[in-house]
Amino acid sequence: MSEGFREIAKRWNKIAGRIDQLKLELDSLLDTVDQKRRELDLALSRRLELARYGGYREEEMDAFLNEPYAILPRGRDHPNEWWVVTPKFSNFQLGYLDHTSNGWNYFVVNKYIKWLTPLPEELKKKFKFGKILPLKVYDDMLLTGEAHQDEAWYRYRKYLAKRKGTDQIYIKRGCEFDLIAQIIDDGMLPFAPQAVDEVDLKEPQINFSLRDYQEEWWRSFLKWGANGVFAPFGSGKTYLGLYAIASLKGRKLVVVPTRGLIDQWKERLNGLVRTSEDVDVVTYRSYRKIRENEYVLAIHDECHRLPANQFSRMATVRTKYRLGLSGTPYREDGRTNYIFALTGNPLSLAWNKFFDLEIVAKPTITLYLFSHYWYKERKLDELLARPKKTIIFVWRIDVGKRLQKAYKLPFVYGGTSGKARLEIIRNSEQVIVSSVGSEGISVPDLERVIEFDWLGRSRREEAQRMGRLFHSEERNPEHIILMTDKEFERDEQRLYSIYEKGFRINVVR
Repeated sequence: MSEGFREIAKRWNKIAGRIDQLKLELDSLLDTVDQKRRELDLALSRRLELARYGGYREEEMDAFLNEPYAILPRGRDHPNEWWVVTPKFSNFQLGYLDHTSNGWNYFVVNKYIKWLTPLPEELKKKFKFGKILPLKVYDDMLLTGEAHQDEAWYRYRKYLAKRKGTDQIYIKRGCEFDLIAQIIDDGMLPFAPQAVDEVDLKEPQINFSLRDYQEEWWRSFLKWGANGVFAPFGSGKTYLGLYAIASLKGRKLVVVPTRGLIDQWKERLNGLVRTSEDVDVVTYRSYRKIRENEYVLAIHDECHRLPANQFSRMATVRTKYRLGLSGTPYREDGRTNYIFALTGNPLSLAWNKFFDLEIVAKPTITLYLFSHYWYKERKLDELLARPKKTIIFVWRIDVGKRLQKAYKLPFVYGGTSGKARLEIIRNSEQVIVSSVGSEGISVPDLERVIEFDWLGRSRREEAQRMGRLFHSEERNPEHIILMTDKEFERDEQRLYSIYEKGFRINVVR
């Protein structure tokens, strides 16, 4: 019995000693916090003193805090676009981050922002989007209403053939998409609801269920018959497409940018959709193969590709209904309006809601900066020594082949068989991947993305590469960017696609 008490006393003394040690550590931590607070107060006082010396007016501070931004037109070369200028210490995020200067962020806001992001009423009043006409395009007809037929006729004359009555105008053959794009460029959505016909519907035979917001997307599709879905990577846009395929009778088409994504779509169709009907899955370069076909549904995956000269013919495929899917609904060639024009009524999901729903974990993003290229390669050595499921992204094929030889790792690029690409990426613990894997690829156990080489300032590529981690089921994914100082000075703008989504980049030298 006494032996048991001695053991308890011994354990108690050990715990008491640990508590005393923790108290000392806590006291030390509190001293450090107090010191940092004093340093901060001193620094702030000095800054305020300088501000007063320069004409700082304390009574204006409340006005600044109520409206910590300035809205400026971008000028004659950028009609319907504005700068939104905010201090860098602010969490204010709106539109596309264009550049930073002297502690200020310069966001670009265009007429499309109101369709993708809910705007506060106070901001809607500040953006002068121009006069909105109630125009709708239905088949080969522009519906104007009696009050606006004259104005619509003179504004869009080059796309129009002749008037019909007092409230409609025939569209010139072949000009439908160009007219829609121009109306969208003027800040209006000309889509007329063309509800999905009940005779085309059937009970879906599927092995998954939709989330609440995906069900909202589906209800919108039933109403409009054509939608562009612009939501974060990993939010389940593909599952909406699969649900639509399973719910509609007849032949369907899926268009993807790479051969690797053909296999991924087929894999999901075979595993998640039980249907005997034909589904053609092709790349954007395959127009000649399917141009004579007719479909009940066409899905354009990564539909930001659609406005490109070599791909836009895919929008003319004969189909009753259509869906466009993209996590990056903008183009750097000025054709963003065509993304909307060629897909349909836009739907979106805000990034903050995406993370609030805890669909995926936010990746940790780290930018390593080096004075010389050699140090960048040495850091890659160090990172690859830590075993993690990793994709190393490159842009130049010669760089990829050099890394392949140096690290004895598989390299997936344009020369890799389309059927083998996805298999190699999924089955390799570490793999080098070119631009063929930047878009759409889903790797559920992916833990880390390393960017070693890239396409200049391309913000879309940066966002797409980061987006591979949003398809991962891992809880602590890493996005790592390796840059020399010279590369950072030249291509920093690509990183703005990360900042504008509200992510923080940890910079390490």
